[in-house]
Amino acid sequence: MELKDKLNRLEEILNGYGQMIVAFSGGVDSTFLLAFAYKLWGDDRIAAITAKGPHFAPDEVEYAGQVCDRLGISHKYLDVSYVLNMIKRNPADRCYHCKREIFSGLKERADMVGSVLADGTNMDDMQDYRPGHRAIRELGVASPLKEAGLTKQEIRQAFRELAEQDEVLAAALGMPGGDLKIWEKPAFACLASRVPYGETITEEKLHAIYKGEVFLRSCGFDQVRVRCHEIAGRVSGNNSRFIARIELDPGDIDRFCREISFGDVEAALQEAGFEYVTLDLGGYAKGKLNGDLQDKAALLPDRIKVTETVARGRAENVETADIMAEIDRFLQETKQKDYSFDDFIDIIRQLREPGGCPWDRAQTHESLKKHMVEEANEVLDAIDSGDSAHICEELGDVLLQIVLHAQIASEAGDFDIHDVVQCVSEKMVRRHPHVFGNIDVSSIDEGLDLWEEIKKREKQC
Repeated sequence: MELKDKLNRLEEILNGYGQMIVAFSGGVDSTFLLAFAYKLWGDDRIAAITAKGPHFAPDEVEYAGQVCDRLGISHKYLDVSYVLNMIKRNPADRCYHCKREIFSGLKERADMVGSVLADGTNMDDMQDYRPGHRAIRELGVASPLKEAGLTKQEIRQAFRELAEQDEVLAAALGMPGGDLKIWEKPAFACLASRVPYGETITEEKLHAIYKGEVFLRSCGFDQVRVRCHEIAGRVSGNNSRFIARIELDPGDIDRFCREISFGDVEAALQEAGFEYVTLDLGGYAKGKLNGDLQDKAALLPDRIKVTETVARGRAENVETADIMAEIDRFLQETKQKDYSFDDFIDIIRQLREPGGCPWDRAQTHESLKKHMVEEANEVLDAIDSGDSAHICEELGDVLLQIVLHAQIASEAGDFDIHDVVQCVSEKMVRRHPHVFGNIDVSSIDEGLDLWEEIKKREKQC
């Protein structure tokens, strides 16, 4: 199909929407979608929302706002800073969880005003490992560029022709500083994509990456990635010792070596937060950190097989075995990490996934019944002991049972842990109008009487 035919198809798709909100990152694809719709409709049927948070480059976010201001397009920001805590453990499907959370928020806003939410996914995006696309499909987000069959190269060509035909539009799309046009802008991705899978994502790393890339672009290199690697032997995310691995367009490497002071680059990136600075002689390649993700074993170090010598505590002559050294190392590592409730939910999810723990994957609501009773009794014993550390540990075991049940229910499509929290939160507010409402009680007995009365009325409603 010729480019003209694809653009005609894109026009047909957009005209079928009525109203559209663009998930607007400020990159080439979403900017083209916004510009094409603006050329087609003006500013009447189009709006834009831009997600902002520590894993998005500030200059990209700022550019998105400037374009909408110049064109008079309604534009809002969605603060998604909280998502960093959800993805900081950086699993191989990080992008799925990130996009699922962000696009859920965007979709909710689009649905409230009866608009179609559309993103800038194109045909070339389907050739790389992109778990985020699964989230987009699940949420029913439209991808009109992909639906029209447009590739990245065709989008750039169409973008250039569109700007040549409309000087006002071209001026509105102008990028601050330099002669680079938006349709010439190199491919970009969120800053979290610079951190290898399995290494913790922190604001400190993201800030260092952004500052490093801004410096290198100021040196005249447009296609840049600063990959952030933790120094071997360090525990993920608990110190600031990082190595910067610079990726440039392969055609720019010779110029970098001839014209750029290595000392200046090292000083700038060390000031950004890196301890050591390296240059990747292979240059930039799309999806370079993805590697062979079809084989998940490629993501893991060499595995140590648990043998019969350590089965169920029968550890004969294993004090010097490799597995004991690995257990000791791993125990030390886990003690130096901070976990949130969202981390815990993600841990239980991973235990239940293919490749997770065989025991956890085998559990059902029924098989866990005895464990719930056992753990509750152990909490009682801990309370009787008066040992606060013991109480804390046993309460954690009860919480494990709750979240594990919720994960099993989530996999069956029944409910998830967020539904559990919502349910109990509603109940506690509803049954305490003397705290959250306009009723007064003066004693414990009055409070209990009120509780029971509310329970009766709940059943009648």
